[in-house]
Amino acid sequence: MLDFSANINPLGAPKAAQAAFGACWRTLADYPDPDCIALRTAIGCHLGLSSEWVLPGNGSEQLIWWLPRLLGARRVLVTAPCYADYRRAAAVWGLEVVPVALYAEDDFDLDIGRVVDLARDGDLVWLGHPNNPTGRLLAVADVAAAAAARPGVWWVLDEAFIDFVEDAPSAVPLGLDRLGLENLIVLRSMTKFFALAGLRLGYAVLAPELAVAARRLLPDWSVSTPAQAVGAAVLSDPGLAAFAAQTRDLIGSERAVLTAALRGLGARVIDGAANYLLWRVPASASSATGLAAALLQRHAIAVRTCDDYAGLDAAWLRVAVRGPEDNQRLLKALVAELTQGARAGSSGVAGNRA
Repeated sequence: MLDFSANINPLGAPKAAQAAFGACWRTLADYPDPDCIALRTAIGCHLGLSSEWVLPGNGSEQLIWWLPRLLGARRVLVTAPCYADYRRAAAVWGLEVVPVALYAEDDFDLDIGRVVDLARDGDLVWLGHPNNPTGRLLAVADVAAAAAARPGVWWVLDEAFIDFVEDAPSAVPLGLDRLGLENLIVLRSMTKFFALAGLRLGYAVLAPELAVAARRLLPDWSVSTPAQAVGAAVLSDPGLAAFAAQTRDLIGSERAVLTAALRGLGARVIDGAANYLLWRVPASASSATGLAAALLQRHAIAVRTCDDYAGLDAAWLRVAVRGPEDNQRLLKALVAELTQGARAGSSGVAGNRA
């Protein structure tokens, strides 16, 4: 089966990660370093800031669930659509969720001024950069300006997929440690770009006093010994720049191929910068859910249905950008299903083909 619902680097884990993981069996009897000193040092060197600003987690997912508690958030503001677990984490802590609608006619771009107007002191604002599932980037300088103008609001940029973006306009190079924006937090994942989803590793960049408080709040040994070793190894690897360039070249070229092909089939494709594409199925499909079911049952291809995203309806799908062979297999399957759907429609046959 091909899984186009998971947005993982099609190149797989880099050799440095494989070597570090292979050596970890010798330390499996030892407890992990609860302070993640070597990993934090490696992340700090990679980002060009002090390790005091780094908080590793058991995937960025763990930090998504605990940040509302750490920050004492009163409400949570999220875009619609956005990554679903911002809402789920808010619900766990009993927090009100305030949606900020994004519109397809605007390609789901965000007007940060609307967020500034809606936010109250004590609120936590989640912003995907690039957003999941739209793949759209933010104007980072505008977010920094909003954080400076509203110091009583917590602003979190989720940059889980930023490593896939060429010349990424990240918030970290702005110099959070120099700007003094202690209410601005950047969240990153190491599982997507380095193909380590099963290992669970992510981190936040936040003010040192918040990082200290978070380490007291999180369970000890949240980050396993293998995860710490692999994370430090890949960020210290002399071959990292070449691996990153190869990945971005592949994603950029294949994203363009997929975009053009999907539009050729009549789909509405959102221009995203990440390693996935959000698209609205053409009229020749009975429904997005029916098309997804047919792809799975007849072609062993899984795609992400989007009817559970607030702000999207059942006509939208999201697909990962994979390697050329896999992408062509997806497109061939789509041609077969959409052509069949068009024939069925012209003959008066209706219903879910799956």
